[in-house]
Amino acid sequence: MFFINSGSEANEGAIKLARKYGEKYLNGAYEIITTINSFHGRTLATMSATGKKIWDKLYEPKVPGFKHVPLNDIDALKQAITPKTCAIMLEPIQGEGGVNEASTDYFKAIKHLCDENNLLLIVDEVQTGLGRTGKMFAYEYYGIEPDIMTLAKGIGGGYPLSALLAKEKLNIFEAGDQGGTYSAQPLGMAVGSAVVKEIISKNLSKNAKLQGEYLTSKLEEISSKYKLKNIRGKGLLIAFDLPTENGSEIVSECLKEGLLINSPRPSIIRLMPPLIVTEKDTDNMISILCKVLDEKLNIN
Repeated sequence: MFFINSGSEANEGAIKLARKYGEKYLNGAYEIITTINSFHGRTLATMSATGKKIWDKLYEPKVPGFKHVPLNDIDALKQAITPKTCAIMLEPIQGEGGVNEASTDYFKAIKHLCDENNLLLIVDEVQTGLGRTGKMFAYEYYGIEPDIMTLAKGIGGGYPLSALLAKEKLNIFEAGDQGGTYSAQPLGMAVGSAVVKEIISKNLSKNAKLQGEYLTSKLEEISSKYKLKNIRGKGLLIAFDLPTENGSEIVSECLKEGLLINSPRPSIIRLMPPLIVTEKDTDNMISILCKVLDEKLNIN
């Protein structure tokens, strides 16, 4: 484990570790395959890894060595693998991309491809880790284990903390290869320890699963009235499609009413309640959401 401050730093470390592995064991291979609509951070390297179309021309030239393929298209991924490939980097559920889930068959096929070709599987759990999806880590849904995993957001409960985790066989950084001014600083470690203990002792993963099911059922109840489509996600990482493209307006109006949601794309609303949310909280949330949808979707 290597502790730092942000998801970008954790993913940057994962990229460096994968390239070190490629240099050491794969004749200098350095390319990493990621998916379209993925999000891995805002440093130049993690922006280059990210599959957001609107970032294609930002801050050029980007860091070379990344290929982007469609999510859940195993054939496209196979075709992208070359002797220069060292790793595949994947979010179990694309959060910023609009809550797009990797299928179980796809995930297992990727793991098989990695094992077959001696490639590394990097799982970015910055958004999905620490109970968010109803399990401690989202990769547990797929019956596989990654070679490298990155964590942030939930690990610090709001405090800036992230982590890069790798199998022992990948403990190949030399002293000084990886570092940071605030890496593993004592306050961050104390906060992270307290947060993780709370998540485990209160079984907040289970609460996320149960409350996510309740929230989904409430959204399904109103879906016909508001023409909401494709309600999706796991645990307390949920999204749905609007019949319009005014997601940002809906987000702004909900915020005025005390409800914090977001719109990763104009026609998508994403919901990420805290892991301690209750049914009463959800009922209140749905009430506010309906009030805003009544106004913004012109529902009679």
